[in-house]
Amino acid sequence: MRGWRLIVIGCLLNAVVSGDGWTSQSEPPDAEVALAPFAVSTAQASDLRAVADGCLERLAAALAAKGVKVVRRASLDGKTLERAKPARWAVLGKFEREKDSIRAELRLMEVSTGDEMRSYFHSSSDPKDMMALGTRVGERIVLFVQEKRAGR
Repeated sequence: MRGWRLIVIGCLLNAVVSGDGWTSQSEPPDAEVALAPFAVSTAQASDLRAVADGCLERLAAALAAKGVKVVRRASLDGKTLERAKPARWAVLGKFEREKDSIRAELRLMEVSTGDEMRSYFHSSSDPKDMMALGTRVGERIVLFVQEKRAGR
C-alpha cells in the first residue's frame, strides 16, 4: 500500500515538475541557485522519483524561506550546466536504491566553471528521512550563499 502512495505522489509531483512550475517566463535576473529534478536510477524508478521529488521540493522551500533566489529548470546535469544561467550555482542530484536503503548524492556546482563546491551524501531506508535531506541540504546551501554574498 505504501508503495502505491509513493507512486501516486511521484506522479503528481512529476506533473508539477513537468509543467510551468519548473520553468518561469519571468526569471529573476539575480537568481542564485538553479534546481531541476534529480536523476533516479532505473531500478524501481517510480518509488525513487517520489522520494527525489519530495527532497527537491523541500530543498526549494528551504532556500526560498531564507531569501535565496531560485530558478527552476526542466533538466540539468554536468554537461548542461549552461541551462542553469542566470544562476551562479546549480544543485545536481542522484537517487538510487541499494538493497533495502535509498542513497542520495546532491552536489552544489558553480555554473560558470563546472566546479563542485559542496557534496552532500545520505543513505536511509526511510523515504521520509530521504525527503528531509532537502531541508538539511538547503540550510547548508543557504550558509554557503550567505558567505559568498559577504565576499568570503
